[in-house]
Amino acid sequence: MPLKIIALGTGVCSNGFCSFPERYPPGFLIDIDGVLMLFDCSEGIRYRVQQAGYDYGYVQHVAISHSHPDHAALPQFLQAKSCRRIFADDHPEFGVCDVYMPTELVNGFADVWRWHVPENEGQYWREFTPRFVPMGEGSSVGIAPGIILKSFPVYHAFGKHPSVAYRLETPYGVIAYSGDSAVCDGLIEAARNATLFICEQGFGLGYNDVMKYGHLTPTNVGEVCVAAEPEHVRLVHYIGLDREEEVIKEIRRAGFQGDVSRAMDMDVWTLE
Repeated sequence: MPLKIIALGTGVCSNGFCSFPERYPPGFLIDIDGVLMLFDCSEGIRYRVQQAGYDYGYVQHVAISHSHPDHAALPQFLQAKSCRRIFADDHPEFGVCDVYMPTELVNGFADVWRWHVPENEGQYWREFTPRFVPMGEGSSVGIAPGIILKSFPVYHAFGKHPSVAYRLETPYGVIAYSGDSAVCDGLIEAARNATLFICEQGFGLGYNDVMKYGHLTPTNVGEVCVAAEPEHVRLVHYIGLDREEEVIKEIRRAGFQGDVSRAMDMDVWTLE
């Protein structure tokens, strides 16, 4: 069966004020022959997993690009997973969850969990204990036979926020996910020759990031793709202030002539 990617959320942290108010914050479900992985874990993502026809209890891998709340509503997801395990004794697989995220975030998450679950001294329940895997420059982790997750540090939030782009290498092809990032070497390496590049475009046409916060304009997307040469590009994390055709024209002017389009929630992409 083909590898399937479902766009559970292609929007930003706020909704209701743009031309695509139905968009949810970032999250992408990847099904590789039954191995289920999430790229980012935004608020309410378990409901959208169900909307896509899957049971979030079976999601055993979660890759967090950075800890901004629109990308990492992780306590809620882990609580839901733990309850599924506690009340489903016949599904031990519900108790498995590997969480991949930048090293600094792994070190800080224990305090976040303790804040949410003080009644258990910040510990996990016996039936459900997630495994946290630190990801940094040059990290490479085997997810399953023939499936490798790699991470590349990227620049975001004035360079103060531990952030990574991901590269998932599979027998069906390579999926790259930018997370949130400015143009940088890590982003280009993550996307290099990818079969599918899920690329944020958080800034609009003509925007000049003089404060160096760290998102991509359409011109920046074109620059990254010229350097990385991905096969297919899908634009995400954008509130929709510019028309899609104008965005793509700007990407073309920056030099990238490959397949590119704007993603929408519940889009499905396949690799065979």
